[in-house]
Order: sequence, then C-alpha cells, then structure tokens
Amino acid sequence: MNKNLVVKILRKKTHRYLTISVIILVVSLTMINLMFSYLANQYYMINRDYLTNNNVKVIHVDGKAEQGNSTQIELQDVQSINTLLKKKGLDNKAKAYPIYILPTVFDHSLETGISLMGLSEELAFLISENCTLRDNHICLPKADAKEIQIKLPVIEEKDGGFSSNETADVTLTAEQGATNENAILIHSIPNNYQAYVNEQEAHQFLKTMFKNSPNSFEYIEQSHLDKVIVYVKDIKDVDTIGELLKNHNYFTSYTFNSFENFSANISSAQMILIILGIVFLIISIITAILLMVNFMRIQRKEMAILKLIGYETTSISSIYTRLLTRILGRIFLITVLLYLISYLFKWIPISFSYFLIIIGLDFLILLITLAFVYLLGVKKMSSLSMIELLKKGKEFE
Repeated sequence: MNKNLVVKILRKKTHRYLTISVIILVVSLTMINLMFSYLANQYYMINRDYLTNNNVKVIHVDGKAEQGNSTQIELQDVQSINTLLKKKGLDNKAKAYPIYILPTVFDHSLETGISLMGLSEELAFLISENCTLRDNHICLPKADAKEIQIKLPVIEEKDGGFSSNETADVTLTAEQGATNENAILIHSIPNNYQAYVNEQEAHQFLKTMFKNSPNSFEYIEQSHLDKVIVYVKDIKDVDTIGELLKNHNYFTSYTFNSFENFSANISSAQMILIILGIVFLIISIITAILLMVNFMRIQRKEMAILKLIGYETTSISSIYTRLLTRILGRIFLITVLLYLISYLFKWIPISFSYFLIIIGLDFLILLITLAFVYLLGVKKMSSLSMIELLKKGKEFE
C-alpha cells in the first residue's frame, strides 16, 4: 500500500484526537509567542533606554568640597580621578576627561555665532555617530561644505573686561551631526549653534584667542574648563563609580544619581527577562513533546495492524514520521498566520526583526518536538513486536 495513502488514512482515523492536539498546541504556541513578544519588547526598551544609552553612562563632575568649602573643579582633578580609579581597580571600566567651553567664534561672514566646546577625541561617539573630532576637524549641527572657515576673536583684556577688534581665520574640515542635547550637555539651550572640536584644537584656539593676554596659558586653560566627565563603559558600574566620587568629596550629577543601585537593578531585570524566555521555551517544548508522544501511544493498535499486513519497522517509522511532520507543519502555519495577523494589526508591540526571531523560535520548538517524538515514540514503538503493541489494548484480551 502507498505510504502517502496510509498517512491520509491514519490522519482521518485519528481526526478527533489530532484536532484537539492541534488546537492545544496552536493555543500554547500563540500564548508563548505573545509572551515572547512582550519579553522581547521589554528587553529592547531596557537595552535602548539604559544598557546601550551612552547618556546614562556619563558622570558629570563640576565641583568638590575642600576643608568645608565648595570649590570649582580643576584640571588636576582629571588626573586625580583617574589615579583614584586605578587605585580601586576601576581604570579599565571608566575614565575622566576635561570639557572646555571656549569663547564664541564666528563663521566667515561674522553673521553666525558658534558656541564651541573642546573635548577628547575618545568621546566623539557621545556627540554624534558622524563626528570623529580628529585634528583640524569641527563637528557642526549642519555642514554645507566639506570645509568651513571660522574666525577666532583675538581677545584683549582691559580694565577687568574683555574686548576684541581682531580675528584670526582658521579653516577646518566640517563634520555634520552635532546636537544641543547629548551626554556632554546637561542643559538644553534652544536655538544654540553648538559645535565641537577635540582637546588639542581647543588648546590651539585658546592660545590664538589669548595670545595678547598677560596671564599664563595654564590659567587660561583652567578658566575655560567647564567640568570633568567620567565615562563608564558598563552601566552596572555607574553607581559604584558615582559613590566612589561622592565619597572623595566630588560633586556629581548623573542619570541614576537619585536611585539606589538602579544600574545593577537594570542589569538584573535584563537577566530575569532572558531567564523567563528560556523557561517559557522549555515549557512549550515539553508540552508539545508530551502531546505528540501520547498521540503515538494511542497509535499502538494501528501500528500492530500495519505489522500484521506486512509492513516492516522502517516503513512504519517512515509513515509516522511523515504523519507527524504534516501535523506539526500545519500547526506551524496556523501559528504563524495568527501571529502575522496580530503583527499587522499592531495587537502586539514588536519590531519586524523580533517578529522573524519569534517565528524562528516556533520552527525550532516544533523541530525539537519532532526529533524527540521520533526517538521516544516513533522509533521506540515501531520496533516493538505486534504482540507487545497489543498488550495494553482490549484486542490483546
């Protein structure tokens, strides 16, 4: 008898039980899909808003307490903080950098004022993905040309004030992408044309601007130091380093400053989501395997009949493998269709990339189910003799 015909006969004969099993598995997989969608969305939000968000990894240090008095941050504190981090074994997890605010410069027409900040080239990624802050480069909100000529005011100090009647022209390679809101700037300044250069360029600009100043460059550099920022590589270390700086009398400001162990809790929440996902995956696989193995046990009499009419063990195994493949294939298609409808109608908050992953999980669950049912049910039972297959049935009595 043709194997495909036998498969059709078996499907028709076991229609009632198969229908119940299919419904249970479809409902089970659909619930798992919805749960995975929720977990995946939560994982994505935590990852986007916290774990990979550079804004929450920056600690701003703008002052310190000395002998009961509040003082401004100094350049020497950059080295002091880095030395402190090294002493505590945290130098590979965080680093301190100076941030400078320079006098306003102008474009070549003297019509547009440009607020300028200087910072380490290593922090370019905090400004924009498009900015490198290499030497002779400037990162602007918008770059109309590859190069820009800016005018630096040459500042005169008279009677305790500042004035400028002279400018110095500097041509720089323009990079686009600077914003008024990033990890460097705590306060947003509307309509401010903010630009950035690296630390070396900032020093050169200050030397040009204050070339006529009687003050030392060290004094000029210190007077234009805005703050020190400490960049922490991993979010879970932010609280530790923040507390360390506070304990050494530094005035700090960072996203998690008002929360207790918030960064550690975020990491724990992410791990819990992963564990829950694994648990749900295992439960769904076990459910599918138990249903299908139980289905195979019900097929003992049919297997005995096939042996009676001359089918070999390998042929019976092949027939039931085809039957299970078709059943699980139908379950997969129904589940995917239901999930696709949910996705298209926005009943579940999930991105398309996660949609594909969850569909892949459904396929994996059913593939593992097929493998286990083949080993525990099809292969094991098809190798039994006709008498052993009928032992627990009424026919044997």
